[in-house]
Amino acid sequence: MIEGLSPQEFLDITREKFRMMVREAKPLMCWYSITEECDLHCKFCFADSHRPWDNELTTQEVYDLLDNIAEAGTRAIVFGGGEPTLRPDLLDVIRYAARYKGMFVALNTHGQHLSRTLVRGLANAGVSQVKVSVDGLRESHEWNRGPGTFDKCMQALKNCVDIGIESVIWIATISQMNYHEVPQMVEMAMGLGVDICMVQLFPGGRWKGKSDLLLTKDQVRDWQRFMAEQQKVHGWQRIQFENRYQICEDCYALKVAANPDRIGDFTDTPCGCISGIWQYIIDASGKVVIGDIVTPELVIGDLRTQRLKDIWHNSELADRLRDRDKLKGKCGKCELRYVCGGCRRMAFSRTGDIMGADPQCWYNPRLESKYDDQVQEAVQGPRG
Repeated sequence: MIEGLSPQEFLDITREKFRMMVREAKPLMCWYSITEECDLHCKFCFADSHRPWDNELTTQEVYDLLDNIAEAGTRAIVFGGGEPTLRPDLLDVIRYAARYKGMFVALNTHGQHLSRTLVRGLANAGVSQVKVSVDGLRESHEWNRGPGTFDKCMQALKNCVDIGIESVIWIATISQMNYHEVPQMVEMAMGLGVDICMVQLFPGGRWKGKSDLLLTKDQVRDWQRFMAEQQKVHGWQRIQFENRYQICEDCYALKVAANPDRIGDFTDTPCGCISGIWQYIIDASGKVVIGDIVTPELVIGDLRTQRLKDIWHNSELADRLRDRDKLKGKCGKCELRYVCGGCRRMAFSRTGDIMGADPQCWYNPRLESKYDDQVQEAVQGPRG
C-alpha cells in the first residue's frame, strides 16, 4: 500500500511512469478518412466533407498504405470520412486490413446506407465494430443531419445487431442542442443492445470559429459525472465518453496512476489523450496527422512517400505532445497533467496552440487542501 502522497509526489510518480510509457510509443491505433465524399451536409461536420478530394488514394495505394502502417505496428484501424460507405472499394480494403494484415477493423458512418446486405458484407469482410453517428433524439439529430436521417440510423443500428457485428456503437456529439437528451440517449442505446460513446462538440471543420453551442464548463462536469455513474451501472465498455478530466474524481484510476509498480500500456498508466502516443489520423490523401483534428498545421508526414515508422519516430510535433511539461496555461501547471493532459483538439481549435490550455476543462488544479485528501483516500482508503 502506498503512503499518502502530496500533489507534487503524485506528479513526480505519474511523470516518471508516463515517460517510461512514451519511450515505447507506437502507432497502434489509426483513424483513416478514406474519402472526403459525403452525401449529407451536417452542420457539425468536423471534416467539412462534401466532394471527394482529387488526390484521394487509389485502391492499390490504400493496400500499400495498409502494408506501411502494419509494418510500423498498427493493430487497429477505423475507416471513416467523409462517408466511407460511398467508396466503391470499401469492402475490398477492409478485407485486406482484417484478413491479410490482422487488424481490428472498425467503421465510422452516418448510417444512411447500412442495409442488411451491406452490413452482412461488412461482417464477412472482417469488420469487428461499427460506429453510427446519432446526435440526439429525432429533432436534435435531424436539425444537424437532415430530415429522415434519424430513422435510418435506428435501422442501421438494429441491422448491425441482428447481423451479429461484434461491437455496435451509437456515437453522439454533445452540444447545447442535445445536452438535455443525454439520459434518454443512454436509455435508448441500452434498449437497442448497443454501446454508446459521447464526445464534445468542438469548433472545427464546418463549425470552425463558432462557440455558441459548446457546453459550459459546468455542463461538461455534470455530463461526465452522469456518464461515470452510468458506467457503474452498465459497465465501462458500454458507456464511453471523453473522460480526460474524470480522472480527478476517479479514486481507482488515481490509485492505478500513483502505483509505481504498475507500468505497461495505458491500462496501467492512465494518460488521457493518446494522440501521438498510441493513436494517429490519416487523411484522404495519405497525410499523417496528430492532435485528433485534420488541419495542415498538424500534419507530420505523407504515407505516399514516407514510412510511418520513420514519421512516427522523427516528428518534432509528436515529441512535444509526449512531453506534458511543455503544456501551457492551466494544463501545464496541473498536478494531473500526466494522467489527463486536457483535450489537445479542443485546445487547438479554441486557441490555435496544440500545447495550450484546454478551455473546456472545469477542473481547478489543487496543490493543497482537498486534493491531498483525495489522493490519500485513493491510495490508502477512506480515513476512519
